[in-house]
Amino acid sequence: METYKEFLDRINSFEKSEINLGDEYFKGSGSIALKVDEDNSFRPFYGDTVVFNLDDTTKKILARIVDSINAVAPECFCERLVPNTFHMTLHDLSNSPVLEDVAVELFNNELKAVKIAEKIVNQKIRMKSKYIFNMVNTSLVLGLYPASEEEYNKLMSLYYLFDDVKKLNYPLTPHITLSYYNVNGFSVESARKLESIVKELNATEMEIEIELYTKELFYQKFVSMNDYINIMSMASVE
Repeated sequence: METYKEFLDRINSFEKSEINLGDEYFKGSGSIALKVDEDNSFRPFYGDTVVFNLDDTTKKILARIVDSINAVAPECFCERLVPNTFHMTLHDLSNSPVLEDVAVELFNNELKAVKIAEKIVNQKIRMKSKYIFNMVNTSLVLGLYPASEEEYNKLMSLYYLFDDVKKLNYPLTPHITLSYYNVNGFSVESARKLESIVKELNATEMEIEIELYTKELFYQKFVSMNDYINIMSMASVE
């Protein structure tokens, strides 16, 4: 496991106050097309995940941030995410644009998640926001980090429980997805507008503190990036 310092050093290396989308027509990652159709509506996309649901106040703040960005550069994005879907992913599990390809895996993952729920106790994890940044040319996200080493250890202890469901080949980068990019890309002019509003927001509005509660930790399944279903709470409510 990364130490808290190693974790901070890693996210600080790419989560910056300014984004740089290049000086050519911006064409995002090919993975966008797995989730987004040519008309920029969300396609069917199936899978499961473990996420922290966010409180209503935080969701409203995030929705205002997305409103500000879309007021300046709406052409940079696909269909908007419904604010109620805003969440922080603890652990990715399985996904595919074809349900049959993951159906058995989803069934088995749910059985494993039931057993993990028995190991989770109610607790709170304090997080702080960092910057809005470009997530692997797929989406615009708000980066988060644990407020202290103690909070980091609590978060990672939960994270590693779900390695027993599916071990990933990349480290945890806590974030909240705000918007997926236009599947067809966008012009340099649009990229400059997006860079400008992100720089402005990062300089003025990104001091957000978020409390994550294990009573709001859910094993979910999804059928698109706008349609998540709570299957089970991962901790009992005292």
